[in-house]
Amino acid sequence: MAADLVIGVEGGATRTTGVLVEGGLQVIAEHVAGPSNVHAVGEAGALAAVTEVVSGLRQEAGDRWREVRGSAFCMAGLRAEADRAVWRRIVTEAGAPGPVHLTHDAVASLAAGSPDVTGVLVISGTGSIVYGRAEDGREHRVGGRGPVLGDEGSGFDIGRLALRAAASAADSRGPATALGHLIPARLGLAGLDDLIAWVSPFAKDRIASVAPIVFEAAAGGDDVAEGIIRTAAGELARGVEAVIARLWPGRDREGPTCAVLSGGVLRAQAGFRQMLTAMIADVTRGAEIVLPEISGAVGAARIARLA
Repeated sequence: MAADLVIGVEGGATRTTGVLVEGGLQVIAEHVAGPSNVHAVGEAGALAAVTEVVSGLRQEAGDRWREVRGSAFCMAGLRAEADRAVWRRIVTEAGAPGPVHLTHDAVASLAAGSPDVTGVLVISGTGSIVYGRAEDGREHRVGGRGPVLGDEGSGFDIGRLALRAAASAADSRGPATALGHLIPARLGLAGLDDLIAWVSPFAKDRIASVAPIVFEAAAGGDDVAEGIIRTAAGELARGVEAVIARLWPGRDREGPTCAVLSGGVLRAQAGFRQMLTAMIADVTRGAEIVLPEISGAVGAARIARLA
């Protein structure tokens, strides 16, 4: 039917994904381009990625392009009003069909698991963030400030804590742990001292790649690894608690009905996910735990449809 199509775009520091959907969020076209975080690639780089996505979707849509009734762009790094002004220029120049809704990428991830785009979102991947959106549109986010200022409970955080624990054990400053030999072995290194060169220059993704080794050690019964994982889950749960306190204050009020879990670590590690789920249950009033079955880009399309 006419005017039944909407566009959803999710962009970040790695890639930009756009989808054209109809009806009940049925994807009829998808296009992926390079990174579009303005703070990482600049306005020109973001414009190039978004233009490629919009052009690709237009080409795949063909004559149905005129049926598009709106777009939602959920972009990493879009926080301040100055960012919004930059993105207004970008989507206009890229030829995005209006009306255009602009917001940050966490909203797309929440929308992927929450049909009314309310509740709490927990992302644990390379980085981490906890985000909440109340029924009246108020929102609050905890973390998401990068490896220096935050990223608690992320793959990076788990990897960093494990590397430090391994070094501490080697120096007899901390408890013995299998991480001291397991990490170098899994990375193809001769020993712990080789990690000095491996971690330099500092790379967030590289540190985060240690996280699966920590889960392996924990599965083997290593107490230090188990403690690191429990600490990471606890940090995420505290983020949820902080969001709830801000958006749903007071014991006399209902809290969020939905908690969406996302990110590579939470998706890959069922035990970690279950641990966090139990912790979230302690700070919510029976919120449904959701692992989204649709992508953030389709979540963005859901936002475009609701806007």
